[in-house]
Amino acid sequence: MTLTEEAVKSTVRVAAVQAEGVYFDLNGAVDKTCRLIEEAARKGVDLIAFLEVWIPMYPGWIWQRLIDFGKVGEYMKHSLRRDGPEMAKIQNCAATHRIAISLGYSENHNNSLYLPQSVIGKDGEIKMLRRKSKPTHAERTIYGDGSGASLLNVVDEPGLGKPLLRYHTYSQGEQIHVAAWPPMNYYNSVPEGSALWSQCREGGAQLVDHARDRGQLLWDRCDEAGEWEVIPHSRRRVCGHQRPDGRKLTEDLDETEEGLLIADLDFAEIQKVKAILDVHGHYSRPDLLWLGVDYCEKKQVRPAHD
Repeated sequence: MTLTEEAVKSTVRVAAVQAEGVYFDLNGAVDKTCRLIEEAARKGVDLIAFLEVWIPMYPGWIWQRLIDFGKVGEYMKHSLRRDGPEMAKIQNCAATHRIAISLGYSENHNNSLYLPQSVIGKDGEIKMLRRKSKPTHAERTIYGDGSGASLLNVVDEPGLGKPLLRYHTYSQGEQIHVAAWPPMNYYNSVPEGSALWSQCREGGAQLVDHARDRGQLLWDRCDEAGEWEVIPHSRRRVCGHQRPDGRKLTEDLDETEEGLLIADLDFAEIQKVKAILDVHGHYSRPDLLWLGVDYCEKKQVRPAHD
């Protein structure tokens, strides 16, 4: 999330969610989401981060067997619509409790599914809808691709910091990186790999991470990003926060325990790391290497010259 330096608070309280989601029950999933938002607000949290596909949870069966048309249809029915009443309930909850939300979910848009992450501001407005640009492997059996508009994935939110795709994100001045992974158990991912992908960053933000088990903690010192990272995820995984230099900031919950891992993030820590390594500043060579980006939303029906 982006913000002018003058408006950023020196310390922001952030919560990473470690909880079991609600499968195939959209209303139940929204109700649990709101309960966790309310709990975080009571504890003085500014931003609460949910895992990837928190609603209605990750479709792990796609990695286990051939396409299941019946289950896909049921999953689509319980996926969230951006303009639906269920999303409006979550937005109202954010506004009522004056808390920002990073929400991962399965999006039903005109009966096509996408893998988005949205940031909802403290005023209840959706500030960003980022769809995964290329679903991974078996995910492509049910999810569509995001467009160039999803590259604009860092947003302005008063009172908070700035929450190849990575380098483009760095260029937008990210300060808090929400690493939204699905609940990685035996059927859908290798936890050690996700930790390496999450933490070996160069962008200068703080990490809020979702989906790691105890073995992944071995990778903690791999972080070169200089950013706060927040890691929310489901049970059977360890989530939490990391300092910009890669050190852990929070103690782990037991893998069977639900709860919020809350930390106060000090933005002064970012400057200390960026003084050593800033890949979009003094450590870059734009005279030799640069990134070209197409932000246009590619609609199905458009004039031939677009």
